[in-house]
Amino acid sequence: MKTTIKDIADKAGVSTAAVSLSINNKPGVSNDTRERVIEVAHELGYEPLSKFVSPDADIIIRFLKISRHGHTINKNHNYFIDAYVEGISATASVSGATVEVEAYSADEPLENIINKITDSPQLTGCLILGTELSEKDIKAFVATGKNIVFVDTYLDYISADFVDMNNTDAVYKLVNHLIGRGHKEIGMIKSSVNTRNFQLREKAFYQVMESLGLEINKDFIIDVDSTFDEAYSGFKEFLSGNPQLPTAFFAINDIIAMGCMRALQDKGYTVPDEVSIAAFDNLPMSEMVSPPLTTIDVSKREIGRTALDMLLHKASREISPPPRKTMIGGRLIKRESVKKIR
Repeated sequence: MKTTIKDIADKAGVSTAAVSLSINNKPGVSNDTRERVIEVAHELGYEPLSKFVSPDADIIIRFLKISRHGHTINKNHNYFIDAYVEGISATASVSGATVEVEAYSADEPLENIINKITDSPQLTGCLILGTELSEKDIKAFVATGKNIVFVDTYLDYISADFVDMNNTDAVYKLVNHLIGRGHKEIGMIKSSVNTRNFQLREKAFYQVMESLGLEINKDFIIDVDSTFDEAYSGFKEFLSGNPQLPTAFFAINDIIAMGCMRALQDKGYTVPDEVSIAAFDNLPMSEMVSPPLTTIDVSKREIGRTALDMLLHKASREISPPPRKTMIGGRLIKRESVKKIR
């Protein structure tokens, strides 16, 4: 039978209120009483106690950068991930937490990563980059019972904590901007690479187009790989058939957009005079390409700060709070890759 606060109170010879105050490290009881309660709680194997983090304890947070296929977690996105770490570190410096950063390649078995977490009792909790994690992967981490918050992914039907960008809101801003510039024929360059954010952006595109009363032409929905070289070659192959093109494309991320832009230019198209392109992520190189890319700036540091706040809150509770799923909005960056149609 599961140990209760009353069980601890009975054995320690104190009230249940004293047990609650002691376990939650709140004022109102003497040090002797607090020590006695904690000792009895350990003896009885009180489960929530194992998750409780005293303010006097060392707070050690581990940020896990996990690549499962490398199509999105690669050198092109290091800036993106570094910004998450900056946000995490800013909050850690205020809270007194120590942040450990570990990177795992696609060759590393997930079981090894999970074992390393479970074999690290000193950890307060983990922030896990979920960009390339599958539903099965996330469930495996959740099953450890550790304090975990997943970053850069979102699954609304899994009982876990997530912090992600608001993909739907961002796609609406982009498509609405294209409409405001006179575009009505809008296509999408998507990728079938298995990332939850790609799936959410694709779904959002269809929803936004429908809500704004715009027709979706299936011939304008193009599927390419998510690396620059593969996006370039895939879109170049598509263009080899001299297809009819929309006046504007929404690309699922900046890397794909830049690869496809290069393919268009090599084929003789002028961007944005003949075809406009808008994308997602605001990577540093998006401002350096010609023409500079209109894109969504994801609030990367805010996502990092929010994730650590959630993790510390989760770790400080006697009993884990209900799962929280937080969406952070982005900002539209208007550049020269989108032409105004008169």
